[in-house]
Amino acid sequence: EDYGMEAASTEVGGTSGLGEAALGAYREMASAAMSLGRPDILYSLMILSVAHPVWFTSGVRDRYSANSLLGKRATMKGGTNAAELREALRPHLASLIPRLLRACNDPNKQTREQMNVLWVALCGGGAESREAITEHLLTTIDTLVDDATNKLWRARVGACGALAEVIVGRSWEDLGGGGAVLDDDDVMSGKKGAVRLLRLWRIATRSLDDVRLTVRESGETLARSVRSLTIRLCDPLSGETKETENAFESNTEKEAIRKKSEGEAAVAASTALRWLVTYGLNQACAEGAGMCVSCLLGIVDVARPSTLQPVLVDLIGSLAMAMSGLEPAALNYLQVRVAGDSASERNGVGGYDRLERMRLQMAQSGPIAGALTKCIDMMPHISLDAQKAVVPQLDTALRCGAGFATRASAADAVTSLCSACPLAFKFPGSSTNNPTVRLLRALYFASERERGTAARDKMAHALGSLAALAPGQSVRSLSLRACERYSGAMGSNDDPAARRAAAAAIRSIAVRASDQFSDGGPGNVWLRKILPIAFLGQKDEDTKIASLWKEVWEEGGTAANLARGNDSSHLDDFGVTLHEKLLPSLVRACADALNDVSWSRRIAACSAIMDLTEMNVLAPPPRSTKLKSDSLFSQNEILRARSRAQASSSIIIASVKVIVKSRIWAGKSDVVKAAVGVVAKWVAVSREFKDNSGYLGWDVSNEGSNHCCPWTPVSKQNNEWNDLFIGDNWFSSDMMDVSDTDNPNEEKRIQEDLSNIELTSEKDDAALNFEEADKMLSEEPRKSEDESGLAKKVSENSSPEILTLSGLCRALLVQATSTSSTDDEALPYKAAALQGLSDLLNAAAGSSEDDVDDLRYLYTMISPTLLSMISNVDFTSSTNGQSLKKQPPLLIARSFNCLASAMFDGIGVQSEEGGTLEETENIPKLLSILNQGCGGKQPAWTVREASAMAAAALASKAGSSALQKHSTVSLFLNCSIQTLQDRKFWRVRHAGLQILLSLVRRTGNSKDGRSALPYATNSQRSNTESDRQLMLEALLPHKEQIVKLTRAALRDAESKVTAVATDILSAISLWP
Repeated sequence: EDYGMEAASTEVGGTSGLGEAALGAYREMASAAMSLGRPDILYSLMILSVAHPVWFTSGVRDRYSANSLLGKRATMKGGTNAAELREALRPHLASLIPRLLRACNDPNKQTREQMNVLWVALCGGGAESREAITEHLLTTIDTLVDDATNKLWRARVGACGALAEVIVGRSWEDLGGGGAVLDDDDVMSGKKGAVRLLRLWRIATRSLDDVRLTVRESGETLARSVRSLTIRLCDPLSGETKETENAFESNTEKEAIRKKSEGEAAVAASTALRWLVTYGLNQACAEGAGMCVSCLLGIVDVARPSTLQPVLVDLIGSLAMAMSGLEPAALNYLQVRVAGDSASERNGVGGYDRLERMRLQMAQSGPIAGALTKCIDMMPHISLDAQKAVVPQLDTALRCGAGFATRASAADAVTSLCSACPLAFKFPGSSTNNPTVRLLRALYFASERERGTAARDKMAHALGSLAALAPGQSVRSLSLRACERYSGAMGSNDDPAARRAAAAAIRSIAVRASDQFSDGGPGNVWLRKILPIAFLGQKDEDTKIASLWKEVWEEGGTAANLARGNDSSHLDDFGVTLHEKLLPSLVRACADALNDVSWSRRIAACSAIMDLTEMNVLAPPPRSTKLKSDSLFSQNEILRARSRAQASSSIIIASVKVIVKSRIWAGKSDVVKAAVGVVAKWVAVSREFKDNSGYLGWDVSNEGSNHCCPWTPVSKQNNEWNDLFIGDNWFSSDMMDVSDTDNPNEEKRIQEDLSNIELTSEKDDAALNFEEADKMLSEEPRKSEDESGLAKKVSENSSPEILTLSGLCRALLVQATSTSSTDDEALPYKAAALQGLSDLLNAAAGSSEDDVDDLRYLYTMISPTLLSMISNVDFTSSTNGQSLKKQPPLLIARSFNCLASAMFDGIGVQSEEGGTLEETENIPKLLSILNQGCGGKQPAWTVREASAMAAAALASKAGSSALQKHSTVSLFLNCSIQTLQDRKFWRVRHAGLQILLSLVRRTGNSKDGRSALPYATNSQRSNTESDRQLMLEALLPHKEQIVKLTRAALRDAESKVTAVATDILSAISLWP
């Protein structure tokens, strides 16, 4: 029988009928004998390798026993002297063990079995074999490590398997002891334990990436063993437990053993972590990188902070950098592709952001994030110098990180360290040499360029936490830079990401570092720069950005207000609200925005101005009812009124200069609304400033009676139709031809903005240049001008810019009738200009004779143009009756509104000075035009309504002598009849009834005495009993017709119409 031979079907080679397995075992034994220079040892090995039962039969045993082959007498049971053979081979074990162990792990099963029998026969197996390996451990490991790189794959498989068995349970001393290896050059030389540990890791990761599957499988076993060995070596408790088995040792001995164990663990951790972080995490093979990560987590889990302190700084930086390195590249490609797919948006969140959140969740739940978190948790237990060394590492991760997962993890680390180790961020100085300042700017730089929302929010959160620990000057510098970037990212250079990053950064500072707002520096940056921009930012067209600025205004404003209240240098603040306390800064920011080239900034400024107007901040302050006996106004009232007047004057001047420019752009109508709103607040009390200039803090006696208060917002006293501002003769000069780019300073400013945009468009770190912001902080704040300084300034310039009411009315009228733009583009703006003119005229109306005279003058000047627009007939030139271009219905309706607002008490009656009656004051002619507007041939219902309301205004303000004519009353009734016939639009019917109500109330028999319209006043020329009686007599012939029309209106479905009808019937019920 062919004992021990393979079947013929499995023969792959060999000589004399030997199988491959038998030949492999023979080859290994022969190789071992030849390496020792003792060929005779081959026979001893062959004898020891006998394992088949046939060799133990009685006949074969005596014939082929050791005694027969070697010529010696047997001394053991079985007839073989195996002990003598082992004793004879013991001097050669150092060379035999590596080869035998490698052969015991041969990929061929039969070869392994035969060599295992030889191994047991030679070394005894079990504990005896363990002792033999331990005795020659270092030589064995070095030899097997060299064999693991052999070009023969069988040798590599056997070496890896042997190493996996040999290194199990070994200590640092078993590997050779010694210090840590922190240099790659030391790995190539030296025989200490650190070198062997690193060589084991290199062999393990190389085997995992081998071309042979069998080698990779054996390498995986080796990698697990090396991982377990490394974790055990880095655990200070493992060596301590082993050494303290003797219960009779003293405490001193135990303490010495403990310190020795901790020292060895620290050396092992320093060696392993440096290699794992530098090379292990960057392995091209996924299995190798995964094994290194697993080992890294195990080391961090068992090691103590004192053990990791030498490498903890580099470990945190490397782990943060590795967050994106281990992420599949396919995810990045998928996210970029999703970003361009608009169909992936759900509930307002794009596919890019959703995928980014998923990637962050995956990264944060991964092993690298767990290790990084554990390292961060160890930071409070290490020295302060080591804590400070982490700050540059995080800064590098933010600036050089290849993926957003790295930057997000670095931001989270900053947030955690700010709360756990605040002293780690305390460095001297506030320049870029300060690591905290550099990290602060890196966070803003990264958040500004981060595309995803989740990562950007993390960086903004970290920035706020770090700002609480950073130097105040650097935080103010960063905030100023953010405001500049926000202001420059509008209009044609619209960049929502930059605006959002700036708002989020300052919002984070306001919420998490609110103490910074208590120190504004020498320039009072927070109050003069940041909060005014935040107030404007609340009007951003992006609601998310606006909400961020709203939080800045609320949180930062509260903190700054508290600090301002505790500072005795701000005792001159007025008002309760923060808006009034910061009014000069808010007005300066609004004026700068109005003069900006960005239309969106202008619109935001207008919205902010309208808010200030609605809150009555840009309005005359309320007057105290308790005045001192020695003065008409208290000092606080004078200072507060002056502050408001100066702010309002600045806003009015800036707004009007934008309005008079010929260019029409989207949103310019908001400028008209803002300017008119402020002027309307001051026009009602403007006449009082002539007699009571002291109320605004202006001493007339020092400057002479010819000087008016230079910060008066608006003047009604000058009726020069050619003046926009007092004495400038603006409408009669070439200044009317103004465009947005005619100003050379404006051109220069545009070029500077464009150059800044080019600089900020760069993607490198140099784009964030903070030198300009630092320079702004170094400048001394501009002191507020006191009364004497301002008076000196005004005396040098005898022509202060004071807006005239008539000039603004003419400017709005010119804008409404301008033909520089197409009708479709300019129609909204022209309508807004006419609406603003109407609001101004309503505000200028008053009951005094001066108010009536002013309104008469304005009516005389603007009514020809308005009537020309309404009737398409030229009333402005000497050749009246010339046909003009037909205006859109919207402009005609607004012209009717302006005409109604301009009507004054006593219109249609000659003034006391005499003279001819103006054609535009001819009541019958006006009524004929109004009848045309109310007639059924007018297709636009807004025109019919506006025409009827103008007729109602004329009925309430016309002089009694002109109104008492039968023909005039008939014309009024005709207007009412035409509008009441409208069955579709109730507002038209409501306006028609207002005509009847105005006529009825002129008799003075109304029960409640209320006015029909907001602008209706009690005419001073119809208050006598005789005028009322004559008016009643003029209306009595039309009583039945009025009652009939009114009773028909009672059946109207609209409640407002029936309410007016009820008022009319109530007033008529008192007639005879």
